[in-house]
Amino acid sequence: MISLATYTRMDPAHQAVFSPIVIEDALRRDLGFDGVVISDDLGNAAAVQSMPPAQRALAFLRAGGDLVLTVNAEHIPAMTSAVLNAERDQPTLRAHVEASVRRILAAKTTVGLIHCAN
Repeated sequence: MISLATYTRMDPAHQAVFSPIVIEDALRRDLGFDGVVISDDLGNAAAVQSMPPAQRALAFLRAGGDLVLTVNAEHIPAMTSAVLNAERDQPTLRAHVEASVRRILAAKTTVGLIHCAN
C-alpha cells in the first residue's frame, strides 16, 4: 500500500501515491517489487481532497499503481468512468491497466481466491 505522505527527499512535487519516482523507480525498479501496488484511501482522506476523485484514480494509475482503494463508494462511478475513458485514448495507460489486471488476478490465484482450470 502506497502512502499519501510526501517524501520530499525522493519526490517533493508529489505525494507518494501519485509519484512515479516512488512507485516505478524506487519500489519496482530499485527494490524489485513485482506485486500489486494498492493506493491508500483515495476517497475520504483529507490529503487528497483538493483533487477530484476521477483525477485521483488516474494520477495513481499513471504513477504506476495497480489497485485504487476508496472508502467512499460514491466516488467509484467517477473513478471508473475516468479510467475507462482515458484508456480509450491512451495506449500507454491501457497497457498499464491490462498489466495491473493480470498482476491482480495472479495474486488472487496465488492465495486461492481464484481457481484456474488447466
